[in-house]
Amino acid sequence: MSLQLAIIGSGLAGLAAARILREHHEVTVYERGGPDAATGGQGICLFSNGIKILQTMGFDRDRAGAVPCHGYRTFDKDGKLVKDFPVDFKGKYGADTMAMKRSDFRDELLRLATAPSESWPDEGLVVFKDSSTIQADVVIVADGVHSRLRHRIVDSSYQPKKNGMTCYRVAISAEAVKAALGYLPESWDPRTADSRISTLMAGDGSRRTVTAYPLRNYDYMSFSCLFPGRQDRGNVLESWYADGDRQEMVDTFNDFSYPLRKILDIATEVKVWELQDLDPLPRWNKGRTILIGDAAHAMTPMQGQGSNMAVEDADSFRLLRPGLTREEVEGVLKQVDSIRRPRTARVLGDTRAMAKGISMDEMIANLDFNCGYNGVFEALKRME
Repeated sequence: MSLQLAIIGSGLAGLAAARILREHHEVTVYERGGPDAATGGQGICLFSNGIKILQTMGFDRDRAGAVPCHGYRTFDKDGKLVKDFPVDFKGKYGADTMAMKRSDFRDELLRLATAPSESWPDEGLVVFKDSSTIQADVVIVADGVHSRLRHRIVDSSYQPKKNGMTCYRVAISAEAVKAALGYLPESWDPRTADSRISTLMAGDGSRRTVTAYPLRNYDYMSFSCLFPGRQDRGNVLESWYADGDRQEMVDTFNDFSYPLRKILDIATEVKVWELQDLDPLPRWNKGRTILIGDAAHAMTPMQGQGSNMAVEDADSFRLLRPGLTREEVEGVLKQVDSIRRPRTARVLGDTRAMAKGISMDEMIANLDFNCGYNGVFEALKRME
């Protein structure tokens, strides 16, 4: 007997959950946005913990144009190398860390969620804006950081909070950069980049940084330009995919190296995000409804773990085993909560600490905790 599941939201968390659950259950995904919902074209990193789970779903790295990352490099604002920190992610944690365009990753999740397969909250009731309803054995709320359904699970006082930092995000083609500069910078050129995630740091106390990594087999590069926000921009930037002001971005980093300034100046699609996160919730589930993804544990990109936590959330639904009855669902969702909520709270705390600056030893400890995760069944064994 299969369960009827409703997933609210077709972002990364919702589609990953659909892929896991469709093997044994009937799944319907509901999305209030248009066909381009959650398809921002900027970069995203999936670390070893996320990739290990994705591989069990049939994830095709070539379809997603994923580029393996083999460590970190830091540079000063003039582009001079400060530190090279190689990491053998696959050897140490069991899978590569990979960068890709967010839209490409979502397309691959959509393929996995829909391709043929081989193999009231208490009541599972959802009421839509037009008053139509659906009823399911399980309702999974994956409608993002500004969830419209979170208040059905926890008190409405739990809302995302801005942390005072603003992030401009662009993805620029190698072809455009070669036309503008006549060459690819050392941190981009595949012959010299050594598959590193690169960060340029102002080094003047201004907390300005630019993090870059390759996409689509080095055909694109993602740039995340972080700086303290100069003003509260209000609701207009509640979305992580709001249009940004290219000139403000260029002006903010106008004392960085010439190649970086030139690259930012030719950006054609600039997105801006006032960074926000969500305090740990007292619970994720109520009856046969559960929160996942940013609706449950929104965090800033300082560790690059937000999407990985969403993939881990999806993996936890393997506990909704075949033959489970509707009456058993609530108990399983409580089990999911007991496994996932403490871990995401720890990752959130580490992410907040990273924004203030941490030592290399602390960074390595975070990598061990984050990337060493091997899925829900191993986590369950550790709890027993």
